[in-house]
Amino acid sequence: MISIIIRISINYKKKTKKNKYKIMETTLATGIEYTYNRTELDNMITKTIDKIVSEVKKNDYQVKGNIEEYYALEWEHFSKNQMKNIQKYCYWIDKKPSLKRINTFFSLLSRLFKIERVHVKVSLKEEQIQKARKAWLKSREETDRLLKAYKDEKGDFYKIK
Repeated sequence: MISIIIRISINYKKKTKKNKYKIMETTLATGIEYTYNRTELDNMITKTIDKIVSEVKKNDYQVKGNIEEYYALEWEHFSKNQMKNIQKYCYWIDKKPSLKRINTFFSLLSRLFKIERVHVKVSLKEEQIQKARKAWLKSREETDRLLKAYKDEKGDFYKIK
């Protein structure tokens, strides 16, 4: 039993090819494989924007700004770190797109390419639902406050009688 534990601890996080770590002999954990080629990165950005547009249409999100500007980006010299950040956001949006991820992606691109920022908001129906919930919570707090005032006023009046 002891020899097995030692063997596992030796093999734990043993580095193999292409950024893969061997974990407990059976599973391989992979990360993002970064590329620094402009055409590949441009294709990745275009594919991510297409996915964002499909998400926006599917969920009826509101868009402030022009997404079409992001299809024809004019490249300048970017550092490898900036390219890695772009790829990281593309990877996250590809895995699971959310409003926060979409907006941070557009924010990053607008900073790097110096173009107008696009902001994606929830749909009108969802906005109305959120406003109705806020109003309901406010009225519920008011109701709770009035009930507490009523109970304080009443006290033990009917129990003593």
